[in-house]
Amino acid sequence: MNPRVTAGPLIRPTVGVVIRFKDSARTLPAVLNALAAQTNPPDLILGVNSGSSDASPTLLRAAGAQLVDWTAPYHHSKVLNFALSHCPTDLVLVLSSHTVLETPDAVAQMVAALADPRTACVSCRWDDDLFYSAAVDWQELQAKGLKFGAIYSNSMGMLRRSLWEQSPFDETTITMEDGMWALDQIKQGRICRRLKLPFSYQRSGHARDYLFAVVTFQLAARHGLRVAWLGVNGSLRDWLTTALRRLRGEPVDLKAARARRQRLWAWCTWRFVHPTKE
Repeated sequence: MNPRVTAGPLIRPTVGVVIRFKDSARTLPAVLNALAAQTNPPDLILGVNSGSSDASPTLLRAAGAQLVDWTAPYHHSKVLNFALSHCPTDLVLVLSSHTVLETPDAVAQMVAALADPRTACVSCRWDDDLFYSAAVDWQELQAKGLKFGAIYSNSMGMLRRSLWEQSPFDETTITMEDGMWALDQIKQGRICRRLKLPFSYQRSGHARDYLFAVVTFQLAARHGLRVAWLGVNGSLRDWLTTALRRLRGEPVDLKAARARRQRLWAWCTWRFVHPTKE
């Protein structure tokens, strides 16, 4: 008779939160209050100070955070690699200093998603766009192509630190280090999960549609994926249609139209610099 196997107690992974900040005293209280309200509170909050001159360090210390200083010029990937080297937890939630998790079980849901050993990372979905599934794998990317906009975000994403140790963020890129890292993990057979969790931004960043689009074309070419977009002809027709609608006084989503226009310019740049690439 086979001996009975009794499962041992589940080991709860440790969770750290990395918050990069500079003069964020206006937005940090809501961010920190939301973390304090979590049903799965973090074991460590690590604040990375990149030259703050306001009360931000005081607010973080009052919340129990540990602080480290980044004194070199700010660079997304370098700062994140520096931060994660000081955050020795199993899982790390990278959270912007202005991103508020609006439900008390947000961290718990992210931790639960990472209970699947195939999952490399998980982040909140930006919107209701269902182009990708809730668990993106390599087969899905091959079938659907690479869409503009990160499938994983370092504004509100949790990753498995052991995988980061094997493959840190690419310090040669100036942006989209999160999407690049997630894409590399997916190509190795892992999964990136996307959760519908409510969150809010306490301030708006600079529009970087053009830069993100250029990097997307580069990533797609590197990994042999097509880019899911309107294409050149579709973008030109969209540009003309938008212009005509504006002339007729019809409502136009100017932000979306600008993003589509920037993607066309990004494609032109990509074709000019790499004329053999699609």
